[in-house]
Amino acid sequence: MSVELIGLITIALAGAGLIHSRRMSIIVLCIMGLLQAAAALFLGGANITPGHLSLGFFVLAVLIRRDGLSYAFASMHPPRAGFFLLLLSLWGVFSGYAMPRMFAGEFMIFPLSSDTKFINEVPLFPVSSNFNQSIYFLGGLLTFAFTSSMARTNRLLQAAGTAVVIAAAANIAIAIIDTVTFAVGVPDALSFLRNAEYAQLFSHQFLGIKRVTASFPEASAFAGVAVGLFAYCLRLWRGGVMTKYTGPIALGTLVAILFALSSTGYVALMAYLACVYMRAVTGMEGRIGRSRKIATSRALFVSSGPFVALCVAAAVAVRPDLLDPVVQIFDNSVTSKLGSASGVERMSWNMAGINAFFETWGLGAGLGSVRTSSFLVAVMSNLGIPGLVLFGLFFVRIFRGPEIRHARFADNISIQHAAAARSGCFAMIIGASLSSSAVDLGILFYVQAGIACASLFTRRVPAEDLIREMPAEAFEPPAEPTAAYVRP
Repeated sequence: MSVELIGLITIALAGAGLIHSRRMSIIVLCIMGLLQAAAALFLGGANITPGHLSLGFFVLAVLIRRDGLSYAFASMHPPRAGFFLLLLSLWGVFSGYAMPRMFAGEFMIFPLSSDTKFINEVPLFPVSSNFNQSIYFLGGLLTFAFTSSMARTNRLLQAAGTAVVIAAAANIAIAIIDTVTFAVGVPDALSFLRNAEYAQLFSHQFLGIKRVTASFPEASAFAGVAVGLFAYCLRLWRGGVMTKYTGPIALGTLVAILFALSSTGYVALMAYLACVYMRAVTGMEGRIGRSRKIATSRALFVSSGPFVALCVAAAVAVRPDLLDPVVQIFDNSVTSKLGSASGVERMSWNMAGINAFFETWGLGAGLGSVRTSSFLVAVMSNLGIPGLVLFGLFFVRIFRGPEIRHARFADNISIQHAAAARSGCFAMIIGASLSSSAVDLGILFYVQAGIACASLFTRRVPAEDLIREMPAEAFEPPAEPTAAYVRP
């Protein structure tokens, strides 16, 4: 085992969070969850990322506080979302061990593991990624359960939501540093964040433009996470929560996604914005709040569509060639993507994954066995029908569960954070469905899922937390009745 520089930094920050508070611990967890191109520890042939290293400290930070473990178990009681995620994790661990041995050598796959230098089609056999992906999957379960456990009161839920906003700001900062250092001729300035032992495409240029990768191994991975952070901050801005920060952060994240020049980012962004805009225009989303700030944000969002369309039409009328670079970028990154060498390769991964699904009679080849280029195909090929069903039930409980409809103890800001978390999860699922090579959705997804399904919505909070949140006027003795209230 060897500890890297980023590992020492992670241990120092996560240790400080463990001692200080749960709020600091979850902030460290969310920021470290961005560092997907880094390895904090090398344990044999496995890369332990900073996010998963800090997860251990976050779990301890919740456990040592009162009722941390009981609330974590509460999030997994049937039929809550955590229950289906628990079943999914158990099936994933079992399938990762059993299926590659049961169907060993019977059909060809593109392996997910880093045991081979090149991605070639090989017969199915047990590989190191079966173990690695099982650990990541269990990490997602712990992230969900202990985020839900922490967010048991309005104050703590809002602290967890603020941690996601801080992570979005940190993501923009890293993207700016990455772009500036590359432009000035110091492309290795962030090399300590890119030390994992797998392919790193951080210096790739597209049509002469540096693609934004920030702390991710490639632009599509960056865009898949950034679109979720954008959705979270945009929903908070529309809900009137921290508008001085969430609005600019959402705008900065949007610009970063555009300069990632990734088909994943573009398609996920368009699909998410189309869904949200249609719901806003048709009134299907219902009331998101009654304050003047919320009404202003909603009016700006709804009116942005016609305004942008009018500006583009006027610009094209004046300069017909103005959109040529934009059209070329969009054509090369989206419409012509399937015909490129990368597109053909990724389609071959998906076809092999679909073949694995049928060759195993719908049971899957085992968690971590098959590399694909879509989250949906990855679930089919690795986890089979049981994985599809359990993931579907998990997503249904996130988006349509009773925790949302019966928020008995939640104030308006907490409800807005929960709605933002659902928006972020939805956007990240879209991005993963377009390009993810594995089943793991990442730490930031499960943090947002934990916020959306927090225990606050279904279970009475401890008395001392309720007292701490009550206004000071509640503790003042009742005033003496005045003459106006005295019966003559």
